[in-house]
Amino acid sequence: MTILRAVAGRSKLRVFAIAAGVVVLALGGAAWTMWPEVEDIPETLDEIKPEVSIAELELEAQGPEPGVRLGELAGQTVYIMIEGKESMTGGEGKLLRRALHRWELPEDVVGFSVGDAPAGAVVMRGKIEREFVGPMRDEMKLPIYVDFGGEFTTAFSLPKGHLGFVILGPESEVLLRHAGDVDAAKLAEIKALLRAEEPPPGPAAPDFELGELSKQSCVERPCVLVFLDAKVTRGEIPGLDEGGFEGDMKQAFEQIKQPSVRLARALEADWAAEDSAKFNGAIVGEGEGWGVEGWPFVAEAAAARETFGIGADEAGMVIIDGQGRVAFSETGRIPFWKLSLAADLLGIEPKDYKSRKPGRKESE
Repeated sequence: MTILRAVAGRSKLRVFAIAAGVVVLALGGAAWTMWPEVEDIPETLDEIKPEVSIAELELEAQGPEPGVRLGELAGQTVYIMIEGKESMTGGEGKLLRRALHRWELPEDVVGFSVGDAPAGAVVMRGKIEREFVGPMRDEMKLPIYVDFGGEFTTAFSLPKGHLGFVILGPESEVLLRHAGDVDAAKLAEIKALLRAEEPPPGPAAPDFELGELSKQSCVERPCVLVFLDAKVTRGEIPGLDEGGFEGDMKQAFEQIKQPSVRLARALEADWAAEDSAKFNGAIVGEGEGWGVEGWPFVAEAAAARETFGIGADEAGMVIIDGQGRVAFSETGRIPFWKLSLAADLLGIEPKDYKSRKPGRKESE
């Protein structure tokens, strides 16, 4: 789900931890103060009130997303990610989010991302859809809805301000409620309830040569091959601490839509240098003022592009795992959630999560 954060002084998009799929948007201080205080997570979640009819809960139509009444989804397993202030500003629920990006789910399992927003923010509904949520819909795996007033948090008796996760069975019965981070045991329980499977291993990497890299050099040490479709300078990359793109929020949104700028942003800012040093890598194309230590820029790579199915004027990323298999291959503008998947495959923890202490959690 998109994240809304106050930024004093100017309305500027700051994109952090793209590899984790977390996007920080500047909404303005006045709107941020409307968010309720974060509640403590109890040892045991409060019971759902008997007068609440889960089947009658409804997600109102927003942007291109149709209205959905939960009872209309009878016969399917439904999971709902309710994003609160803690998950919106620091990565609460990162393990669950990564798993949901990675898992393969049966066709009768559907999911929704629901942003818990204060009732007062409804006056900004058009602006939120137009400038924040709307541009992010193509970037996230799940359909995005904003719940002005927190009806879903209240209905499921979840503490305000935290990540909430709910699984409903075919008759809209509650199979699981959870608040906060998940541990390995809870993740396994969720996986079983969703009947999720880990994706199968990718195919063996083809023979190739790219700079000093080859199929043989990617055995036991993963390789990351990045293909740019245009030259990228440091001044074109949004959200850097120094020397990056300077512009208003709308301009930064447009800038990060450029496939090569997006890839450069992930490598330069979201993947820490100590993480990137664990892999072999090469960047096909031109860069100025940025790069990954030890990863050369390779000007010409027509053969490698053809081998991996990446057009001459196309951006893309290929990851070859330590067993010499193609674990990830995407072209064009790679959505944020797939960049999160790439980071997960490499075991990269985005910078903004590294210093975060594990949160408390509880479920039933």
